[in-house]
Amino acid sequence: MSAKETTQLLDTTAVASGAAIGAAALNDAATKVKKARMEGPLSYRILAFLGGLAMIFSNGIAILDRFFSFNFTGSLIAIYGVIFGIIIAILEGGWSCPTRIQSAIRFYAKFLEFTWGRGMLYFFVGSLQISNWNMLDWAVGGFMIFVGVTAVTVGIVTSFKLKELRNRVRTDAELRKQWELADANKNGTLDIKEMSAFVENCGIEMTRNQIAAAFDALDKNFDEKIQYEEFYLWWSEGNTFSGSRNFAV
Repeated sequence: MSAKETTQLLDTTAVASGAAIGAAALNDAATKVKKARMEGPLSYRILAFLGGLAMIFSNGIAILDRFFSFNFTGSLIAIYGVIFGIIIAILEGGWSCPTRIQSAIRFYAKFLEFTWGRGMLYFFVGSLQISNWNMLDWAVGGFMIFVGVTAVTVGIVTSFKLKELRNRVRTDAELRKQWELADANKNGTLDIKEMSAFVENCGIEMTRNQIAAAFDALDKNFDEKIQYEEFYLWWSEGNTFSGSRNFAV
């Protein structure tokens, strides 16, 4: 086999491998979205994830078209759109990427730790998307603006709801009691359904979006579970002066 044929074979193998990885990631994401949909209306996080994928797709196919049309500004905006789409997909679809990547993004962009901060990002990238004059960009951009406004609103309301939740549980003993009551499978952690049960048992009414925002704020290691230590740290800091800033979501 010649060197040229070997190179072509390696290129083909690399493309096939990349396609397989991408297909597996998309299949995993589709499974998660389907499961979430069966559980009720899609939360803003799932909508943001889908919007991120739409940004990757729409801007990805636009880059070369605008470049060869000598629309260099539009091509640059499309490149930014792909980058932002990838960041959004990582933030809101964290099941398909390493924890260290999420941690790095939130470390270097502190505002992304908060639901309202991510909402502002989604509003910005949506505005950037609709600056391109075609129907697909208007649709994707308008969708991201809607998700952004929703996330900002949810973040603000959830902050007050969490403050109310913290005030309902006054002692360590009461916190432990409510935790064990909500921990249905007795594995020492709360998933999002059990978190919803915890909130309900404490007499607080929260929407699916608010539960999703609260869960994201409390799940510090991005493992889709809330450890008792994570929850206790949040609750106990509310009893100190410095803990007041943790009401932000």
